[in-house]
Amino acid sequence: MADLIDRISGYDGEKINLHRFMALERLYALGTVTGAQVVAEFALTGDQLTQAAALANKIDSSTGALDKTVYVLRAESVLMCLEDSGDSIYHNADGTINKSKVSTDLLLS
Repeated sequence: MADLIDRISGYDGEKINLHRFMALERLYALGTVTGAQVVAEFALTGDQLTQAAALANKIDSSTGALDKTVYVLRAESVLMCLEDSGDSIYHNADGTINKSKVSTDLLLS
């Protein structure tokens, strides 16, 4: 089963719409929707849940609306690069995703 990064990038064919995902991440940061609503919206399971929880924990650990917003913008910037397999920052030469770099730039490792 594809993890969250694969689904956002569309690498496995089961693509999550990045704009809708990031919109819900912003609403989550603002306290408008819950993590459970995000999970249900995209039917996240397995490793997808673990990665989504890591993003939520990073948002939650940010203090104040400005820090939360800046982190969501960082996440959006990194994840937007995944949509284009021609990207050389987060994609390896063979077209696979450099998940270690993604995780580092999302401040998750």
